[in-house]
Amino acid sequence: MIGYLMSFDELSSKPKYMQLYERVKKDILEGTFSKGDKLPSVRTVCKSLGISKATVENAYNQLMLEGFVESRPKSGYFIVDFNIEGFMHIAEEGHTIPPPKAVEVCGGQECVEEGVFNFAEWKRAVNHVLEYQTGNLLSAGDVQGEYVLRYEIAKFMLQSRGVRCQPDQIIVGAGIQVLLSLLAASLRTRTKRIGFEYPGFSKGMYIFEDHGYETVKIPVETDGLDVTALESSDVKLVYVSPSHQYPTGSVMPIKKRMQLLEWASRKDAYIIEDDYDSILRYEGFPVPALQGISNGESVVYAGSFSKLLIPALRISFLILPEKLMPNFQQIKTRYSQSVSKIEQLALAEFMSEGAFERHLRRIKKIYGRKNQLLVEAFEKASPPHFKLVGKESGIHVVLAFDPDVDLQKVVENARKEEILLEGVEEFKDNRILVFSYSGVSDEAIESVVLKIVELTKDALKE
Repeated sequence: MIGYLMSFDELSSKPKYMQLYERVKKDILEGTFSKGDKLPSVRTVCKSLGISKATVENAYNQLMLEGFVESRPKSGYFIVDFNIEGFMHIAEEGHTIPPPKAVEVCGGQECVEEGVFNFAEWKRAVNHVLEYQTGNLLSAGDVQGEYVLRYEIAKFMLQSRGVRCQPDQIIVGAGIQVLLSLLAASLRTRTKRIGFEYPGFSKGMYIFEDHGYETVKIPVETDGLDVTALESSDVKLVYVSPSHQYPTGSVMPIKKRMQLLEWASRKDAYIIEDDYDSILRYEGFPVPALQGISNGESVVYAGSFSKLLIPALRISFLILPEKLMPNFQQIKTRYSQSVSKIEQLALAEFMSEGAFERHLRRIKKIYGRKNQLLVEAFEKASPPHFKLVGKESGIHVVLAFDPDVDLQKVVENARKEEILLEGVEEFKDNRILVFSYSGVSDEAIESVVLKIVELTKDALKE
């Protein structure tokens, strides 16, 4: 019969029974077979196509499962009487899956420049886990995070940021938003109001709002959070980024830090310290963490490896004061660990054998040079409609624009050019955009800066 004059694609990933099934189904829908027709016997098909009995039976069984054919005892397989025209109409209008798009290295999203991360060292760490710790991989792991990783984090944070804690105070999660959700759930019995820097990390604010918290916007001054406004807000929980405020880039001086800690002590309140990229500082030394100054009694410390390593590695952590650990213990059984155990163990290996420290030394040089080139490029371009601020640390800078610039148009035009400029949500009289430059090569920095200047001119309001 015509429907079985076919050859199999030996290079295809599809098994032969699926290729046969698809060919018979196609013949049924196209009318090669009529309603009620008997299909060739299993033995006939095996002989004509040189395939096994199981291959033919699997193809016919799939056709039966989908209702195209029926099996009649001692008679064989027959085409079922159904509305083929209606089926063809559905098939013709059914959706198709487009082929995968070519992978863009950056393409207007947060990324790091190719070559910054040493994948060979990371691969060695992963392979070491897979070769020598297979027994450790047979269980789901600790909901709080693998102890070996928490131990390495505790050591690293003491050395790099003066943060004092024990591994049992650390909670590991896949990104800071996941961890903030856990924190919000654990603190609901203490308070339902939280202060946030304004402007600040709006995605963090949304997490607490989703958990039923009332969020209070505390203004940011040139040197960080307005402590006077915090005092009058009557909140007992506040979210700050004192070492590199997002998005303004301001650094909170020691006097204001002490005022903030004194407020927490006097009010029996807690501070969530977001220290997301303070290690990457290019002018002077990293500013000590609030948690270290206070011995951790009133500070929840939030850190992340995403910006220090690569965005694809979603490993962040919280360090809770000992007084808040019982709150977390009460709710932790409701959740599962969100980070792959393999990645946790690999990161612990990466840190313990010194690869992480080597990586940090490397990226400080790379990003330090990139930051200097960026500043020089902006100075050379002398942009007439905006100025560069918040440039001393991290892997983003802040651009403050004149009132006659349409910021939304700047962002949209930049996206078309695959330049990542981000607006700051819900900020009254907002005139700033954040430029993340970690994925821009040194050679392209000057041209990207000139492109931003050009985009700004095109976005001037009439």
